[in-house]
Amino acid sequence: MYYSTIAINNRRKEIVSLAAKKALDLPLMESGYWFHNDIRDNFYYAIHLFAYCADKDFECDWNEEQIKKAKDLAVTMIQKVLSLQEKNPHDLMYGHWPLNLGVEPSKAKPNPLPVELMGCLLILFYNKYQHDLPTNVKNDCFQAIAHIYESNVYKHPLIYMYHHEAKHTSLKILLGDFFQNKELVKQGRQLAEQQLNHIRRYGFKEYGALPWFWHWVQSFTCVWEIVEDLEIKRTMNELLDHLWGLRADYYLKGTWVGPHSRQWPHDAPKDTNTLLDYIQFGDFPLPNETVRLEGTGLFTYELSEDMVRRVTNRTQPNEIKRKIQFSNADDLVSEEAHTYVYVTPEYAVGGIWERINEYDNEQHRWDITLPVIQSESVNQAYFFHPGVNYVPDDDRHASSFGEVLFHKDTVIQIWNVPLDEKEAIPFIIGCLPKGEWKFNKHRGYGKIGDTFLQFHLMNEFNLEEKEDRISITSPLSSNLNGIIMEIVSSKDADGLGINDLESFITAMNNKNENCFTGDISIGKITLSYVTRRNELLHFSLDNQGNSKRSVNNIEHSFEEYGIN
Repeated sequence: MYYSTIAINNRRKEIVSLAAKKALDLPLMESGYWFHNDIRDNFYYAIHLFAYCADKDFECDWNEEQIKKAKDLAVTMIQKVLSLQEKNPHDLMYGHWPLNLGVEPSKAKPNPLPVELMGCLLILFYNKYQHDLPTNVKNDCFQAIAHIYESNVYKHPLIYMYHHEAKHTSLKILLGDFFQNKELVKQGRQLAEQQLNHIRRYGFKEYGALPWFWHWVQSFTCVWEIVEDLEIKRTMNELLDHLWGLRADYYLKGTWVGPHSRQWPHDAPKDTNTLLDYIQFGDFPLPNETVRLEGTGLFTYELSEDMVRRVTNRTQPNEIKRKIQFSNADDLVSEEAHTYVYVTPEYAVGGIWERINEYDNEQHRWDITLPVIQSESVNQAYFFHPGVNYVPDDDRHASSFGEVLFHKDTVIQIWNVPLDEKEAIPFIIGCLPKGEWKFNKHRGYGKIGDTFLQFHLMNEFNLEEKEDRISITSPLSSNLNGIIMEIVSSKDADGLGINDLESFITAMNNKNENCFTGDISIGKITLSYVTRRNELLHFSLDNQGNSKRSVNNIEHSFEEYGIN
């Protein structure tokens, strides 16, 4: 059974043990740190190592000598991290830490990012383990918290309604509570309620953004864990319930399905940022690496049994149609977007209809997602046209071109790149999970676990089998290309008389001989596609950006899309 307090605590123990043992295996650099690229990782591994040794709940299986050695390493690392805080109250970066430590950590410049979440976790760690810490380390922790409190680190108004402000709000409440500043606690609660009301009213604009969604969850969980004020507790319960409700909607066995407003290499094409999911849901194998450790093992917050059961015991498909209004604290809506996800017990299909410009061009428009398993293979299948910041062998950073159509098991994208875009990359890229595959000039058919997956490209393609994926490259022809992808579960395939890859190929070919038509000379693509459900999808796009979409001859609309 996935849900029970005992099961959740057992999974917490597994994660803390995994993190602690990783900490001991990490090689120390000449500087005495494990990491130079991000100071926070030193702190996160150190507090988990200490917690594993000091907290009887984690049932440390080391002997006394090993525990003493590990504790010494942990507190030394904590002190080294704390020592780099800017302690001069007259410095503009007072209270901050550096992010990248460079060649000489002692000369690294402070950065506004580390204190946001690390400050929340420092207060949580101190609250939980102050009586287990050596006196000098306890004092160092207290002084670091005091410097944050006396600084301007957290004294920012709400402007953008995003993850940085969620962490600043959490710091206000935590510091106010820590130093018994009731006015600061009150201010923090009001801001937290404003943020909650905002995402309820306009939707969550950092959709699928990992790890930034988790920073909302983790910072407010720190408040929930510590602050006993009943009004604060109520607000945190409502916030965390709403956030985890969003996460549950887009959850499938360790994956985050649908579009991502920002996408890092640990998010795609393989879901590896799974530690919090493993603890709460537990319906996929224990992760073998600690990607984005942060505060994972220190949290005791548990989801409701109903929420866990809803997503770990899926029996029927669920279609989620949502609208997001992009608004700041001024309540002015700058643009609107619509997300679509079709989630089944075996897979999910979905994405975002509109192209949105995101920071560092990290929007992940769509994919077909399979559950997380302990395999080298990626678990996401998608195609994209490379754009700004794209580099070979990193299947992220799509261009701004292309229109999409989503319907249940099927996703379609057409690219019509303007002829005056002379710098545009002249091909699209596909990323496919490993499995049993067969290909011809325009098509590919695969059996991956308990699913069958097929794609149909407008143009011919080349493929390369890599260690963890199959990579497809298909050139633009007259600046045009298009992709159709459809997935079928083995259970549903049985009902169609499909029992192996050959019968799947036969069934799919019989439905669709030639999908792509249109007048290339005037830059227009038209496609018609019949799904395995015998539903007709029609889609056209011309070189002026005009598109038409229909399902069974009914024009597509967003009438059914709501904020929540």
